[in-house]
Amino acid sequence: MRLLTLNDFKATGWNTNNPNVLAQVNGILATQDNAFTRYGISKDVHVAHLMAQLSHESGEGTELVESLNYAPAALLRQWSTHFSPGQAQMYGRTADHPANQRMIGELAYGGRMGNAPAPSEDGYTFRGRGFIQTTGRNGYKELATKTGLPLLEHPDMLIDPHHAFECAVAEFVSYPHMLMYCESGDMLAIGSLINLGHVSHNPAEIIGNSDRQAQSALWKHQYGIA
Repeated sequence: MRLLTLNDFKATGWNTNNPNVLAQVNGILATQDNAFTRYGISKDVHVAHLMAQLSHESGEGTELVESLNYAPAALLRQWSTHFSPGQAQMYGRTADHPANQRMIGELAYGGRMGNAPAPSEDGYTFRGRGFIQTTGRNGYKELATKTGLPLLEHPDMLIDPHHAFECAVAEFVSYPHMLMYCESGDMLAIGSLINLGHVSHNPAEIIGNSDRQAQSALWKHQYGIA
């Protein structure tokens, strides 16, 4: 299996002139060998599909923390059962005030995914982070168990270049039969596991499916996979 190189990232569109992106790329290059060995990534096709999904989910290394900068109408579309119109107007981004992202996180994610309900700050503390956007106290706890990292106490470890890639690899392979789907080239199964948490072969159900497919084509070409 060929390890990733700096040129792979440049060739697939990662903006390594951005110092934050370059820091993450350097972290990947430094930790990939141990991460691949520990979590069973052993074939070029595993790496290509892994990197395609990570590229999509993280905006090619630019978006490792979930933005909750929603306008009121977007809040009501995204979480219609979690916000009243009054709350959406109060906490969402308007011409009169910025979004209150902490309160949006508490209301959007509080009381589910293992998070304590608002006014606990769990919903904001355990918002999406990392290359695969791990979300919720339960998600952080499961990933902490897999990696042995204290992610509940230090959630920003998920975006630390020293640990971010290991966390992403550990989560990627934890989905049932993920490496088998990589080997069979079932991109809908791979994308739906990441996006939905279960397999779907309906492209309309998978958010960002067209970009996931495009990223898969880029990374497979980079690895010489037909």
